Amino acid sequence: MASYVVIVELPKRMQNADVAFLCTWSFLYYRYRPGAAVFSVILLLRNVALVIVPIIPGGAVKVLLIILVLCVSILVTSFMLPWRILECNYMEAFLLAGMAVLISMGSLFMEDVDVDSVMQLCLALFIAIILLILGVFLRGFTKYLRAKHRKPFQYFLCHQKSGAGAFARLLKCELTRMNAVKGKVFVDCDDLQDLTKLFGYVGIDTEHLIILGTKDILTRKWCMGEVTTGRLHKVKTVVVALPDYEPPSETLVQEYQVHVPDVMELAAHGISLAAVQETLRWMRELPTIELLGTLDSKLIRAVCKELVVMHVSPGSMGKNGVQLSNEAEDELHEETRMVNRKAQYNGSKVAILVDYKNMEAVATALVLQLMVTPLLISSGGMVPYIMTANEEAMPTVQIIVVLCSQGCFANPDIARVLVSSAARSLTVLPIIAEDGFRIPTKDFYDEVLVTAGTTSMPAKPSHLAAVIKQVFQEIAVGFNPQGNSASVQDLEVGAKTIAFRLLGGKLRPMCLEDYQPTSPEELEADSLGLLPPASKSTDADAQMIG
Repeated sequence: MASYVVIVELPKRMQNADVAFLCTWSFLYYRYRPGAAVFSVILLLRNVALVIVPIIPGGAVKVLLIILVLCVSILVTSFMLPWRILECNYMEAFLLAGMAVLISMGSLFMEDVDVDSVMQLCLALFIAIILLILGVFLRGFTKYLRAKHRKPFQYFLCHQKSGAGAFARLLKCELTRMNAVKGKVFVDCDDLQDLTKLFGYVGIDTEHLIILGTKDILTRKWCMGEVTTGRLHKVKTVVVALPDYEPPSETLVQEYQVHVPDVMELAAHGISLAAVQETLRWMRELPTIELLGTLDSKLIRAVCKELVVMHVSPGSMGKNGVQLSNEAEDELHEETRMVNRKAQYNGSKVAILVDYKNMEAVATALVLQLMVTPLLISSGGMVPYIMTANEEAMPTVQIIVVLCSQGCFANPDIARVLVSSAARSLTVLPIIAEDGFRIPTKDFYDEVLVTAGTTSMPAKPSHLAAVIKQVFQEIAVGFNPQGNSASVQDLEVGAKTIAFRLLGGKLRPMCLEDYQPTSPEELEADSLGLLPPASKSTDADAQMIG
């Protein structure tokens, strides 16, 4: 009955918040820490075993079984640490160990011993020990041989979280989707539980080390420790240089301890300052993939193809590397590009609005699109697309997903799309994409009313303040691949929440009554009847909205 209550009923009753049930049966588990209630069943089984063993015939068998029960109990207590007070776990392990020693010493004075039975038991235990040793040896040797031909991690993404956390997640998503990538792609949020194993993963378990070059990666001790370990173990390495990356200068190399005083902490892992300085010089000669222009899905796929080429044919890029950009598409005539976009996304009901000047925000938008699409693909037209610069929402769009990053509302393109979307009474869902983002306060709106008129903002200050307020009338959803705890499980939960909100149909529309369409896209939407007719409200009314 106790086993049934603890294993079957307790989880269900806790989920349903059945306080009466929990209080009734609390005598079974209140002594143990949360999550360790099952130890009450283990304790009962141990007590039953200790009661039954003495009635078994044969003195040697009794002693062996009692010691076996005590040893198993010691292991369970040591691994689970079930007692609510930590010292109780140490006390129980010590007491059980003492009992096992006393019974072992007492067995030396037994007189009615069946020598043949004891010899058979000893022989069986000896064979089991030998087989265990051989099994561990064979497993380790097999793992060694497998690592020589194919290591667990095909790619290791070395990156600075605040500068390329979202880009690293996007790169992992795209790499794992490619048929040529057979191994794992290492990202610390997903694959690192013990920091002491970090450099072992780089030096022993990695085939290719990818350095995501950002402005501050050279001054991060753990990143430089990873790169140094890769160099010392001759791991094939390439630099993916983001726009703000600069190769290490000789001045930085010579004065590295001044710029990064905590680099000396790497000495505990066998990495000296001289080794880091040598690594910085070595990084200048590495193959480099330079990213130019605005990040988009085509550019990230091109990066993945280059990395796969490096895997298939090492050194194919040469020392100077390659440059990748989307300038070819940018050089298309604006009208032609817009026609292509409308043909591709016409019919979409959801658009993602992101600050295209912020590469991390764009990477977050691409990750969100990849993770939400499988959840929405069965719902016609709900798969979101990412809006580009100087682009209005398609006429069929009903929901605007606003990706909130630092300074995004200072972008004139963001302001224009928000105001025009409010005029169309589109619904909105805000997504918090950075830990540093703060929901606007009264001071922010006051600043918008004062400064927006003197800047290049395309809308009236009162219009913009009113629309931004309406954006945050909806409860925002957190989706931050850049965060410290942004594991794939956390992001999947966020994606499911966003998909549920998009399909729920309970998002509130934005409203702006006295707006007049000005851009060609807005005029087209107005001609299709997607914009509300202008009213006779005054600027004073708009200020009241603000």
